Amino acid sequence: MSATALALALAFGSGTAAHATMDYPAPDQSVVVSDARVEAGGTVTVSATGLNAGERTTITVAKNQSAQNFKGDVNITSANAEGEISEEVTFNQNGRHWITVTGDETGEVGTASVVVTGNGNAAGNGPKKLEVDRSGATSETDPAALWAMGGAGLLLVGGAAGAVALKRRNS
Repeated sequence: MSATALALALAFGSGTAAHATMDYPAPDQSVVVSDARVEAGGTVTVSATGLNAGERTTITVAKNQSAQNFKGDVNITSANAEGEISEEVTFNQNGRHWITVTGDETGEVGTASVVVTGNGNAAGNGPKKLEVDRSGATSETDPAALWAMGGAGLLLVGGAAGAVALKRRNS
């Protein structure tokens, strides 16, 4: 009986501890982009908050968040009276690009990313669709079935642990 209770407690209580430390609702982001995904040659608006009024601000763009991939894409602007900026950034190269906003006085205020797809130099050459042959697939996996199997596994482990503990106590 106690083994079953232990297994149920583990099954239903394990996910709640991880979520207990998260803030709800999610905190506001200090750097946001108007689109998280654009075609090559596309433009997004980068907005940031948390700067001082009139502060000189640098917007850097690095591909794949690597210093060696940094191509010198830098925009310099100034924050408005509310400590906010809003600037347009154009992307010509495919891949994930990381945008960092840094104020001269406040330091780094945040980072956002944009995924650039397609080919900005050739019209109509977007990403190609990958064709997958799934004729050999025999079944689909139902998420409810996976949870049921996981729960049954926990009950078996808990029951076995309880049986071992009972056998040791009776010995």
